[in-house]
Amino acid sequence: MPMLHGCAFPGCSTFTLSTYCVEHELLVRAVKESERGHVAAHEEVTAAADTPLTAETALTAAAPDSAV
Repeated sequence: MPMLHGCAFPGCSTFTLSTYCVEHELLVRAVKESERGHVAAHEEVTAAADTPLTAETALTAAAPDSAV
């Protein structure tokens, strides 16, 4: 069984020991991290939307923090 094989990224002809070559491994990781961040941001927005809105929370959200 050969130790080196082609990178799994479509169109890449680099040989590697892992699934992807170093360049495409970094790309795949960055995409996965951005997807996780997107899901986390969506969950935060959904949780905020489920929170009842009171006058205090509306004023806090509208007022900038630079007024200190």
